[in-house]
Amino acid sequence: MELNNLYVHWCRERNQTPKEHYAFKCMGGKSNGADMIEPMRGSRIHEETGKYKFWLYDYTGVTELFGTDFITRSPRPKPDERGGNEGGDNDGGWDEPEPEEPPAIAEIKGQFVTVTPQGRFILCNRDGRDVPIPVDEYRREMVQRVLREAHNLDQFRGPWIETQKRRQLINHLLGDNFSPELLLELDNMVDFDLYDLFAHHGYRARALKRPERNQFYLMGNQDWFDGVDPKAAMVLKGLGRQFELGGTDALETPALWEVPEIRLAGGFAALRVMGRPVDVMRDAKGRLFAA
Repeated sequence: MELNNLYVHWCRERNQTPKEHYAFKCMGGKSNGADMIEPMRGSRIHEETGKYKFWLYDYTGVTELFGTDFITRSPRPKPDERGGNEGGDNDGGWDEPEPEEPPAIAEIKGQFVTVTPQGRFILCNRDGRDVPIPVDEYRREMVQRVLREAHNLDQFRGPWIETQKRRQLINHLLGDNFSPELLLELDNMVDFDLYDLFAHHGYRARALKRPERNQFYLMGNQDWFDGVDPKAAMVLKGLGRQFELGGTDALETPALWEVPEIRLAGGFAALRVMGRPVDVMRDAKGRLFAA
């Protein structure tokens, strides 16, 4: 998230459009970016274009473990290993009280969340300073930022199903130091799509988990599926299943068309019998988010 924040600022300063997938998580499971592993095979040597290397930034220090064995934590030292027991006040054990730990601090997607007895706070950059903002206030400010662009759910849904407009909205939020994905985690909504996060907090709509939204999509559009070419129907149903796994992002990646059930049904080309595939995709997403 921090890399994307820097990148959006860099593009804004140079009046450039941010590229897709500048930085993304890839931790196993399609909802965590594993569907991008195959396209990343572009990281291999490509003699035709003179590409013989690429940079890999190890920001966690994991390469320090290469060639070494994992070992257990060292045992706690005995009293005589700390300079003996010269004072005579300790009988050789470790009965001293543990020092009080400071408030827990967790780094989540580039944002710092501090937990104190007074509540949860997010450190946000305001006028060049890190300012602790209560989570409720952080959520309210982000939602207000969205409401300024879409006053009701229909106005919000329209841009959301348009890939470029949706990404522009997300980039604006990131540029203003807001992280929608951070709120998903803090609000225990990791099984929901960002659409439902905004629909619920901004427009008081019922939030549906991704599997629930897919079920509504499949059941509510059965007549639509029955009335189109069978292969096109398989592709359209496959879209719902991919949304269930990875949310809106899963519908806007080239890897979507390499999913076996979608590719075997004809993929993007199978939608041409219904009109322009781009328009069909927009219609499908509109039905998906209309539940």
